Amino acid sequence: MDAIDNLCIYVMVWGVKAREKVKDFLDSQSGVSNVVATIIILLMVVLIISFFWDKLKTWLNDMMDTIFATKFNY
Repeated sequence: MDAIDNLCIYVMVWGVKAREKVKDFLDSQSGVSNVVATIIILLMVVLIISFFWDKLKTWLNDMMDTIFATKFNY
């Protein structure tokens, strides 16, 4: 009878520990939504840049031409 009691107690303790581990695992997964949101924002920025790339390229080239064409008088 002691073996059956010990087995029953062992199974109950194992079940409680397993439930706590699952609960801790699920609680620790709250950061996943932050990662997904960050990836979506990065994708949106890349899409916006690719959509306006020709205008940005022209604007940057004009700005660099202005900067490097400027003569510094010391």
